[in-house]
Amino acid sequence: MKTKIIFTSFALLLFFTVNAGSGPLKSKNPKVPGKSSKAAALAALTKNLEYGSDKAAIRSNYYSNLDKLAETIKQDDYAVSLRGHADSIGRYKYNWVLSDNRAISVKKYLVSKGVKEDRIVTTPFGSTIPIASNKTEAGRQKNRRVEIELKKINK
Repeated sequence: MKTKIIFTSFALLLFFTVNAGSGPLKSKNPKVPGKSSKAAALAALTKNLEYGSDKAAIRSNYYSNLDKLAETIKQDDYAVSLRGHADSIGRYKYNWVLSDNRAISVKKYLVSKGVKEDRIVTTPFGSTIPIASNKTEAGRQKNRRVEIELKKINK
């Protein structure tokens, strides 16, 4: 397990240091005046995917967006980072594995749509980085997610 964590951490570090200075292509607010339509489209494609409690299967309402994401990755030469997360219900190790399975499910889907496997990095975070309170169902729902980040590949 430690080897996988170290390797994954190294892969992420490598992923985000390649072409340093060009920054990730993810916008927190795609409706900011002056933003290009391409930036807004990328922001829409990289919205978090949320999951049901104790589930790693992609919800069917995300398929269309993931199809568009796959096409964008292939056409515009992007690498993608998929970061899996879980809520705090359950044991630490179980949530770690669940978050890994969530990220891997998205990777498998993108690969099935023609994205090269070596363009995708998955990293599990378990319940270690919540974005909302785990005290409410709405907060736990937001924490059960896969975050998507794109990085332009300069050739």
